[in-house]
Amino acid sequence: MIKKISLILMLSFILIVFSINLNWLEDNSVADSKDYLIENGMGDTGSANIVTGIYLDYRLFDSIFETGLLLMTVSGITLIIKKVDKS
Repeated sequence: MIKKISLILMLSFILIVFSINLNWLEDNSVADSKDYLIENGMGDTGSANIVTGIYLDYRLFDSIFETGLLLMTVSGITLIIKKVDKS
């Protein structure tokens, strides 16, 4: 019973935080980001293609960390499965 209540409280908290951030995104204009990238994209990244510049320069570290997290997750699951099989 306590687990169910805790789960409902956590999901409610996540929903509230998500809705607050969603309202914040609606208030802030996406045009500011778009204008910045159009004006400064080539200077910041050195790429004439803004999509390539965003993906390979601005998002590079995000992609590297996502790949590392995926690798650690798969390694952990594999380790757990091997320990369970030995038991």
